[in-house]
Amino acid sequence: MQLFADKGFDQTTVAEVAAAADVSVKTVFNYFPAKEDLFFDRADEVEQRWLEAVADRTPDESVLAGLRRRSLGRFDDHPHGRTARFRRVMAGSAALQGRGQQMWATHEDAIAAALAELLGAAPADPTPRILAHQVLSIHPLALRVAEELTAQGVEDVEAKERIRDLINRSFDILEHGRGA
Repeated sequence: MQLFADKGFDQTTVAEVAAAADVSVKTVFNYFPAKEDLFFDRADEVEQRWLEAVADRTPDESVLAGLRRRSLGRFDDHPHGRTARFRRVMAGSAALQGRGQQMWATHEDAIAAALAELLGAAPADPTPRILAHQVLSIHPLALRVAEELTAQGVEDVEAKERIRDLINRSFDILEHGRGA
């Protein structure tokens, strides 16, 4: 990640990553099928956390309660925390943005399947897919707003509060409609 942050993802070669890790290029590709997979090395873990969030609710909570908590938790260190460097590197690479969209679609499908099971939805019922898509659309929106707030010089505490409000409002709309 440090190499990608220093040089940019597209300008960093796999050979440079291998040298920094003191392994061969072949070894890198044994573990990571593509260069983008080096960057998204935690994709499976991220998906697992989203799936756990589907089930993370008490019987009296809405089906989206755990997903709301997960969405809010993703911004606990925002805007200048540990994920800021990750976001900057990704923003500088069309290849990473494309791979990120593919990965996000895979996560969305997995969440939709978990929601379908939880809701007991019929195979033709689009509700779980709609919910999964809308929930995962909140994250990139929050990232864009966070970057805008950072660019405007908004203090971290205020930026974090505004992002949390945006996420909560988004879930309120999903759960109760626009009049929420």
